[in-house]
Amino acid sequence: MSKIKQLKNKIKKKYLWRKYHDMAHYFCKGNGLEVGALCYPYLFNDDCSVKYADIFENSKLRSILDDVPLDNLYQKKLVDVEFILKPPKFLLESVSENTFDFVYSSHVIEHTPNPISALNDQLRVTKPGGMIYAVMPNKKNTYDRTRKVTPSDILINKFENSIFEHTIDEALDVVKNTDSHALYEPYKDNPLEYAKEIIKKKEGIHHFHTFDETNILEILIYLVKKNNAHIEYFSSLENRDIHFALRKN
Repeated sequence: MSKIKQLKNKIKKKYLWRKYHDMAHYFCKGNGLEVGALCYPYLFNDDCSVKYADIFENSKLRSILDDVPLDNLYQKKLVDVEFILKPPKFLLESVSENTFDFVYSSHVIEHTPNPISALNDQLRVTKPGGMIYAVMPNKKNTYDRTRKVTPSDILINKFENSIFEHTIDEALDVVKNTDSHALYEPYKDNPLEYAKEIIKKKEGIHHFHTFDETNILEILIYLVKKNNAHIEYFSSLENRDIHFALRKN
């Protein structure tokens, strides 16, 4: 086999796991930041340089993940975290504006206390012409399937009033109505104490808000009106995650 063919096969195998609607490798170019990669960083093209952000340093993250009762989910080595998103806001407060060419996150925004603030902050640290690309689970395809979608006006109110704390009702909804998840099943009959605990711990592992195509599009439209940005890409396919890209003008 020729060296050229060997190289083509290597590249094909390297990126074979990408879904056809996954366009992060197309939109994310240059120097970027990935938020919440844990042990599954996105495989960007070789010409990208990527740094990592998360809510705790690695030893704390590892201790939290080891307590999640899902076998073999987080066994690989964690990426090296450079930027810490500190509670209660979990924003990129240590990063200057217009720093990165792109910010990428996958299955992160639904864990944040104020999703619009998180996306707004990602736009802040992105350079003009740069991109934020996010992957979010559609609640219909996850263990959130039996929960109600969080109305976009509630999320907008949290953003406009800088609300970063969760209510006990939000926490009870997580514990009582999440479907068939090993983390919550032991507390179904007596959810109150565990609901109080997850509010207090702020470990970033719970879906306090749930999303589908409608409320994601509504908050994106709100965001682009508030910022000098536009929606570059949006994909919502049956039984798939939702992908979107916002470009900062």
